[in-house]
Amino acid sequence: MLVYLSRVTSAAYPADSSVLLSPDSTTAARSQRKIWISIGTLMLLRVGDIWRNGVLVDQPNYQLDVFSELRIDKSTTNLIKAGLNLNEQGFLLPIAEHPWHLQCTHTYCVMVRLDHDRRLIIPCMELARFYFGSSSGLITSLFLPPLQKPTLYSNANFEKINGFLEIELGENISGASAADIGRLHLNQVAWRSAVQIGTSMIAGSVSDKGIHPQTHFPFEGNTTLIAKGKWLSFSTAQESTFLVYSLQSCSHPFPFKSLKYTYKNCSKRNIKTSQPNQTPSSQSQKKSAKDSLEQDVVDQDASNNLISKIKNIKSEPRFPDLTKKSVWKNQDLSASNSSDITSSGTPINQTAVGKSGSSERIRSIDLAFQLNSKQSHQMPDFLRNSVNELMQLQNLKIELLTASDEDGWTVPATTLSDEDGEIDLRLYMEDDLGELRLRRVSAFAIKKEDEHVSVVLIESVPIYIKLYTTAGDNTNEIFQTLMCASGDYLSKSNSSESNLLSTINWLFDSDEERRMS
Repeated sequence: MLVYLSRVTSAAYPADSSVLLSPDSTTAARSQRKIWISIGTLMLLRVGDIWRNGVLVDQPNYQLDVFSELRIDKSTTNLIKAGLNLNEQGFLLPIAEHPWHLQCTHTYCVMVRLDHDRRLIIPCMELARFYFGSSSGLITSLFLPPLQKPTLYSNANFEKINGFLEIELGENISGASAADIGRLHLNQVAWRSAVQIGTSMIAGSVSDKGIHPQTHFPFEGNTTLIAKGKWLSFSTAQESTFLVYSLQSCSHPFPFKSLKYTYKNCSKRNIKTSQPNQTPSSQSQKKSAKDSLEQDVVDQDASNNLISKIKNIKSEPRFPDLTKKSVWKNQDLSASNSSDITSSGTPINQTAVGKSGSSERIRSIDLAFQLNSKQSHQMPDFLRNSVNELMQLQNLKIELLTASDEDGWTVPATTLSDEDGEIDLRLYMEDDLGELRLRRVSAFAIKKEDEHVSVVLIESVPIYIKLYTTAGDNTNEIFQTLMCASGDYLSKSNSSESNLLSTINWLFDSDEERRMS
């Protein structure tokens, strides 16, 4: 991927970032520096961001605007080139106001028609970054045609009645991309937009105009977009065209209500969560070379001999719809989880995004966006005492059923609405800022041979705990169990908080006695 960089020359920056909207704030566009970088790093790149010595130092707001109730379909959008002179009336991106695209006039953009003869212009690479850039594994796959569904996922099962989707992610796909891939599976518009990236590259490779990827929105319908960019004039009309530098938020709903994902290769894609009473001697230990505290990302092939790792990048919510939907996986807590221990020797100073293919001392990493991500997920405080109790159970397998990529332990409370579509406010609680959010819920499976019990814990004071007899062989069962728990919480059904451990032991002891009699 070829990136154009302009040097900031304005003495008023950084004290006044608004000066960056002026063409005089940087060196001339014809003097831009050109750099080739890995396509997997596209998820980190936004037009207008300020980088210094390979480090992101600032993300100015430029002009931040909200575009409410946009209609996205074939009647309102067009694929255009950045250098288009619209009906010979003038350039949509006038050089005098925006010279930085001068060497990229053949780059493709999507134009969305607004009211009052205005328009929104979004570079196709920005659409790809925002809608498909949740992980470097996913975005890289889209730029390596031909795109095949088994590369991204397999074994998809969708329950239309309750909107529950289960998928198995491909070998090189992070759980951070599960929701994006869920949309690709259920929405043909999204799949066509993803495939278009690669097919347009193939078409461009045999033309004399170079390779300029094309794509569209991954949906049709209404949405509200929040975007950073710059308003530009058209002909004699001021502020007629908003050029998007980076999309911040899209409200269009995802085509599922909840999503459970698994990995094709669990050992490679296990996200560690902090567990109580866990010591190195209780874990299976696998040596890996020590990483330097400050690693450089280089544009080279990584080593075939070093273990690939996931690098989580903190991200603000891009899709408000997902904040009230459950996206999770299962994780075994009772079994010995693999834990890397570092070996002695020279630390690894360099990493590379993408597949390995060399003998150089460079570690392969997969970048993945996660909400408020930390290197290890910390257990929410409301769970701590109950989980400590569960970990005291002997000779029972304990599996976390709600290992989300948000905090590693919980999902939003499954919402129950009445016939008018109203959601009971008791499923909400105030956050630290006084704003309402859905309560968090965690579910555990307790297993012994053929016996199976699910424990659901709902965030409240005191914590609400409910036990359910389950079969454990139905992928839709966890969704139904969470629904039942929400209903029981609202109906004030008795909690098992005071006698959790004794109740579980009694259930399994009784089952054991029945099998022996």
